[in-house]
Amino acid sequence: MKRSAPEERLQRIKARYESRLQDAARAQAELEKRIYHLKTLYDLSREIGFLRDADEIIRNLLMMVLGTFGAERGLIVLRDAATNRIQSLAHRGIDNATDAALALAHHHVAQPLESMDFRICVPFDIEPTLKGSIGLGEKLTGEDYTPDDSELLATLANQAAVAIRNACAHQEVVRYANELAESLRRIQLLESMKASLGKFVPKTVKELIEKSPDGAVLERREADVSVLFADITGYTQLSAKMEVERLNQLVELYFGAFLDEILRLGGDVNETAGDGLMVIFQAPDPRGHARAALDAALAILRRTHETNATLEGYYEPIAMHIGINSGMANVGATKIEGAAGTRWTYTASGTTTNIAARLAALAEGGSIVLSEETRRRLGEAHALEDLGPRTLKNVPEPVRAYRCALPAEAPKVTT
Repeated sequence: MKRSAPEERLQRIKARYESRLQDAARAQAELEKRIYHLKTLYDLSREIGFLRDADEIIRNLLMMVLGTFGAERGLIVLRDAATNRIQSLAHRGIDNATDAALALAHHHVAQPLESMDFRICVPFDIEPTLKGSIGLGEKLTGEDYTPDDSELLATLANQAAVAIRNACAHQEVVRYANELAESLRRIQLLESMKASLGKFVPKTVKELIEKSPDGAVLERREADVSVLFADITGYTQLSAKMEVERLNQLVELYFGAFLDEILRLGGDVNETAGDGLMVIFQAPDPRGHARAALDAALAILRRTHETNATLEGYYEPIAMHIGINSGMANVGATKIEGAAGTRWTYTASGTTTNIAARLAALAEGGSIVLSEETRRRLGEAHALEDLGPRTLKNVPEPVRAYRCALPAEAPKVTT
């Protein structure tokens, strides 16, 4: 029976309406799917976004996908792309046989997830050298996985890949920071050791060791030097009147003050023994180390005067007598081995050293006696008293000596 025109028009309107309803339903379903995907992605980001450990990330990811898809078992594997060895894995609901295989594979080559009878498997890339895979077993409802499920699982996997990449970068930064901190700690330790070494090793020896760790430059050689000897006047009588401990404290106090001046002027303390010390000065210009030796001698007298004033009423004042000579000497580093350990000294031996020691014996308390050679190098910068030729023990020829005393208002030597 032929439909009338109004009926046909009504039928077409009805068909278009039903088509639009179907389109709207599909759009609604697609929108709901997208909303669900976005919510799931948001939940995953909240769960793993701030984690800094790949193992923890994949454990959280596995629990989420199992709950999202209602799966009874699942596995996530991270493997090295070059060797195909497992780097990390998380699994749940795996039977004993598969679990044993995974434990073995964890240290060997990774098995393909397809061989483990999963219903859906999704690979994802983390780094060129690090790949990931997610495998899920049957749904608890018995339903099959849909293309939408595959899409959502791939989206979650890619989100996890970003989190793992960030975690790996964070771990690399932490590792680098730890290595840097360890390097700084070692540098500080070396600097501390170097500072401690400086207390026991003369400056020149330390410089020689740093210049030539193999010890080639530590051999003794002839060099032009100025040698200073300084002794406490009346030390024997002082030691007879004081307890040993108090006497040692007194000597350490004075010699500590002297050491600051000596090191500032470039001197190397060769030896301290009881009441005296020996100091070696070197410089490219022979006149330079002669001036440094005299400046150090004057500083020793000045610091003695200042320390005497500070200790007035507590200790009797002391006086220093000092001798200086310049010339060629046999110099070099000497290592002394003993039961208590190793000690380095920088020594100068020969006639030049012997004369400096004998001149110190000529000096009266609070004065400095110089050899003619040292006076010649000083020029006319200092007013010196000519003591004339002096016969010195174990020195074949008489030595002309000159005396220099600390001026009454001598200015302090500045740093």
